Amino acid sequence: MAFFLVFLFSWNVFAGEPDNFSARRDKNAVVANAEINRVVNALLVMALDNYNYSSKSCDRKRFLKYLEDDLDRNLPQITKALYFNVPQAGPKVHTEVPYGSGKPYTQLYFSQSAKVQVKDATFIVGFDKIDHFFSHGSMYWDMVGQDPKLPADKVKKALEVGIMQENATWGLQRPGVKSYADLMANYKGLYFWRDLFDGAPPLIVCKDGKFVQNREFDLANYFEPAMDETINCSSFATQEIHDRITAVTKKWNMNCPVDANACETAKKVHADKAALLLHPKCRGTGNSQIEKASPMTTKDVIDTAQAAMSGGGDYLLFKLFGEKKKKGAQ
Repeated sequence: MAFFLVFLFSWNVFAGEPDNFSARRDKNAVVANAEINRVVNALLVMALDNYNYSSKSCDRKRFLKYLEDDLDRNLPQITKALYFNVPQAGPKVHTEVPYGSGKPYTQLYFSQSAKVQVKDATFIVGFDKIDHFFSHGSMYWDMVGQDPKLPADKVKKALEVGIMQENATWGLQRPGVKSYADLMANYKGLYFWRDLFDGAPPLIVCKDGKFVQNREFDLANYFEPAMDETINCSSFATQEIHDRITAVTKKWNMNCPVDANACETAKKVHADKAALLLHPKCRGTGNSQIEKASPMTTKDVIDTAQAAMSGGGDYLLFKLFGEKKKKGAQ
């Protein structure tokens, strides 16, 4: 398949959030469901082929190792594959983002986005949200003990760790943005990893001693408007960041949330978890988009997550950053 060529290219990542506001103004944006589904399913098939070539039995843990680079780490291969194979909505490079001139935040507030449609809802999903869906969703799956019943207490703990991430170096501390859409993407990804082997029906089953794809991945089963940052609003570490963004979006007659009905639906669907997944503006419980960063270090967050799951700290750091833990890592 043509998209395999993407792995030959270098990849420069701008850490931050997608400009979903500009993406909404893209009159030429096309719905990208089919292309996203094609990329995900191609990666699953490739992993299955590689696994079955070298394995003579169905070993779940061993198969998941074949997915590690593709889906199960921070900035997995799927992010690169999407960039080269999925039509993008809105800005294509960070220099097109209009939120400042010559300031570091101009480069931080950017990642590629795609237009998707689920049922009668059309919304924008940043490629970083797809990254969160798979990689952080996998961390949540580990935190619930890979229990397909998804125990409520363990799910809650996973969601709380996600908030710790966004309050600390993943969000408010460094890029200066706490993305509630990230939190929703993490949570929805939990269901993908549950469904991989334990769905009704599962995506992958064991047949005659080999793993085979039982049904194809379809983003419509997982994605929702609350993964769009113009709907599930973000919070910011400083008033300056907030003001620079809203100065532009107000010129476009856009205020977050741009779709109040989508927020109402999300509140109903996630009623018992809304406070852990939806911005106060989306919940209708507050108007401020300024939040104070947590003093927690990356190590603090990882240690907290580690306490809720099995495996060594080095393994969790590898999942999140693709490298082994170093002494004094922060």
